[in-house]
This record gives sequence, structure tokens and C-alpha cells, in this order.
Amino acid sequence: MSHAPAASPVRAGAGAILALTVASATMFMIPYSTQAIVPEIGRSLAVGPAVTGLTITVVVVGIALGAWLMGPLSDRIGRRSVMFGSCALLAVPTILIAFVSGIVELLILRSLQGLLLPGLLTVATAYIYEAFPAKRVPTVVGVYAAALVLGGFLGRTIPAVLVEHIGWRESLAVLAVPVLISAVLIRILLPVAPPPPKARSPLRALKAHLRNTPILLNAFAAGATFFAFVGLFSVLAYRLESDVFGMSHTEVGAFYIVWLIGALLPLATRLAGRLGPRRVLPAFPVIAAAGLLVGSIPLLLLTVVGMMVMAGSLFFMVGVAQLLVPQLTLRDRGSAMSLHLTIYYLLGSLGPFAMGAAWSAAGWTGAVSLAFAALVVAFVLAVVLRRSAPSDAAPQGETEPLLS
Repeated sequence: MSHAPAASPVRAGAGAILALTVASATMFMIPYSTQAIVPEIGRSLAVGPAVTGLTITVVVVGIALGAWLMGPLSDRIGRRSVMFGSCALLAVPTILIAFVSGIVELLILRSLQGLLLPGLLTVATAYIYEAFPAKRVPTVVGVYAAALVLGGFLGRTIPAVLVEHIGWRESLAVLAVPVLISAVLIRILLPVAPPPPKARSPLRALKAHLRNTPILLNAFAAGATFFAFVGLFSVLAYRLESDVFGMSHTEVGAFYIVWLIGALLPLATRLAGRLGPRRVLPAFPVIAAAGLLVGSIPLLLLTVVGMMVMAGSLFFMVGVAQLLVPQLTLRDRGSAMSLHLTIYYLLGSLGPFAMGAAWSAAGWTGAVSLAFAALVVAFVLAVVLRRSAPSDAAPQGETEPLLS
């Protein structure tokens, strides 16, 4: 199978890294911004844990669907244009959350946010591969993924801190300000990358990627880990506010400081660049399961340590899995990332609702049991991926590790 040669990367430097970092952090404040305040939203709108979990689920589903617009669109009109447009438009539904009066309106606006987020989440990794020299790609991907982690932390903590002062609606709407700043930085600092090889039709590209077994294994392994993580952290606020720990809204928000372990992501992606992503992926679900068990001990220090270990394992899994995707095909990388994120986010979208139901049925024990089962599935898939033969859709004449 032949491929068009890749264009030479532009001289993307510190300004481009700054724009990508700020944009990824601010846009990723959005998906889980309701997570730490779901009890407050539930009380205000008179709905239970499973329904408030939908405020996260609809965003994740929106990301999975929007990926199929943004990924192929970026293959055709360019990565930067898609990143800028989606970032600018994202501010609109974010601001409108300040005016919602019921759960249906909130879910609609959260769905619109999810549809726009793939303009960055689907496109950024492909842009990095095309705009930066190969030797810098693992580090830049690591910085980008670490910025996503920072955004997830800020998206949880900012509303949790503000909710008691300005209300939950306004605490979510205020996130539109950094989103607009990010759009400006993308427009000013991000150079236009060389055009990718001529894109196939979305259907032909999808058929090719669906025959690429490693791409599917990679996506399902990451998605199973994500299911466990996002689901468990969606009910974690209920556990922290329960009689076990008795935390306030602000204290629950501060708990998410465990996410800052994601600052180590560039080290993980650099290691994966040297050893090969397939070789290191199976370790992450195992480490996450160990953190889950430690974090289930009803002592605050052990809960902090365990959840930090679990969070770090998920972040490393996400970063390394995304690092691997563009290595598996030279053509239609936007579509390849769309497929990866569709599987990843659809599996993740089930987590908050499933964990909410498990919590309602059996409390923390039920949620932990479901999360542990998902991590076992992720480990098995990652092991199969490690042993699988490279796909014909992968770059020719190269062996792992492709990056160093």
C-alpha cells in the first residue's frame, strides 16, 4: 500500500506550543465542569445522580459525534482553521448556560459544547505530527496532553470554588472567557501546517481504518480505561460529601488537585516514543487498578494517593494512545483520530450513567467493582495490541519506536 509523502513540517516553535497549550487547557475545562458540582445541580433542578451524570454523558457523546465532522473537515480545509472556528464558537453555548431554567435546556447546551470540542481534540495531535519535526513530536504531544489534564482540573475546581458565591449556572458560564482568549491565540500564534496527503472520502477512509486492527484495539483499550475513570470520578463527589469524609463543595473541588499528576505526561510520552507505545500501554490499566484498590480504603490520605495513581494512569494511557494513532496511518489522520475518539468517548460516555446507577444500587462498592472490571478489559486489549502485527495501513518502512 503506497502513501503520499508527508510534507516537511513548518518551523512551529514556542508560540505554537503556547497556543496549543492554552487552547487545550481552556477547551478541556468544559467537558467535566459539572462533575464536582453535580450534587448542587441535582438539588437545584430536582434530579438524581443518574440524571445529573447525563450532564457529562451528553458532552462525551457530542464529542464522539462531532469528531466525524471536525476530523474529516480538517483533512480537507486544514487543521488550524478548524481549531480556530470551533474554539470561537464554543463560547456561545457556554455563555448561554447562565440562563438555563431546567435540565433539558442544560443538556442541550452541554450537547452543543460536546459537538464543538472535537475541533481541537480530534485535530491537535494530527497538527502536531504535521507541523513539528519528528524528534519533537513526543514532547509536544506530552505537553498538549498535560494541558488537557490541567484543563480538566481547572474545569472541576473553578466551578466548585465559585458555586457558593455566584451559583452553579454562572460558575459554568464564566469558562467562556478563557475559551475566547484561546481562539485569539490560535489565530495569532499558530502557523498553518503543510497540507496533509490528499484525503479520501470519509466513507473510504473509515472503511480503511476499520480494517486497521491496531487502531481499533488502541481505541477500545483507551476507552475502557476512560469508562472506569470518568465514571468513578463522577460519583466520587457523592462519596466525599457523604458521612465517610463529610467534605464541602469547595473541599471536593480542591480534591481534584490529584489531577495535577498529569504534569508528568511529557515524561510518559517521551518514554513511549523511545520504547514504542504498544510496549508500555498494558502497564497503565494495572497501575490504575492498584490505585483504585488503595483509594477505596476509607482513609483520606489513602483515598488521595489512590485516586492520584488512578488519575495519572488514565492520563498516561490517553497521551500514549493518542501518540500511537498517527503512527498507524499516514493518510486521513483526522479521520483516524475521529474513529479513535468516537470509540474512546462513546465508551467514556457510558461511565457516568453506569457508575451513577451502580452507586445508587450498591454505593461505592458497586462503582468500584464496575470500574475494576473495565480496567481488566483494558489490560487484555492492550496486551493483544502489543502482540498484534502492524496493519497494512501503517507507515511503510518504519518499525516501532517511530519517534525518539
